[in-house]
Amino acid sequence: MYRKQFETPRLLIREYQRRDLDAFLEVIRQPHVYVTTYGIPISYSKARGKWWFKVIRFNRRQRTAFEYAVFLKDTGRYIGNVGLINMDFIHLHADISYYIDYAVTKQGYATEAAAAMVRYGFEELGFHKINGVCMSKNPASRRVMEKLGMQYEGTLREDLYKDGVFYDLDRLSLLRHEYYTNCKVEK
Repeated sequence: MYRKQFETPRLLIREYQRRDLDAFLEVIRQPHVYVTTYGIPISYSKARGKWWFKVIRFNRRQRTAFEYAVFLKDTGRYIGNVGLINMDFIHLHADISYYIDYAVTKQGYATEAAAAMVRYGFEELGFHKINGVCMSKNPASRRVMEKLGMQYEGTLREDLYKDGVFYDLDRLSLLRHEYYTNCKVEK
């Protein structure tokens, strides 16, 4: 059920290892990552990074989230994170999660990595629905989800409180039958 790694045409997606910590911190500390995500704090110390790696392993053992490091195949460079989080094996749904190094945005890496997770969620984990949530002010993330075939469900108005400001969140989803019949994800 749990896979340690995936390969796509341009990416190696694998479980985090201790040696990834410095590269992880370099990306997670980028202002772009902080501003466009709703779950990452502004300050990310090395101690917090070590703690987060433990959380990833704990969530994997609990089967509540499978998060992976994303690397460029040709260079081995760490460029971000992708995963299925908030996994619910009773109601058969999960949320897609991802972020990519600002230096390599707009090259389709987020879509390629997220597509691998969608395939994994439906074909191997047996989910019925995969959800996606992004800040409404982050149209690039929404475009990634739309490229995966996800449909807009609605806006959660002022649902996120961050830095003293309330933000709207857009919610999209893809159902299993949509994935198998008319989904844009390469199978």
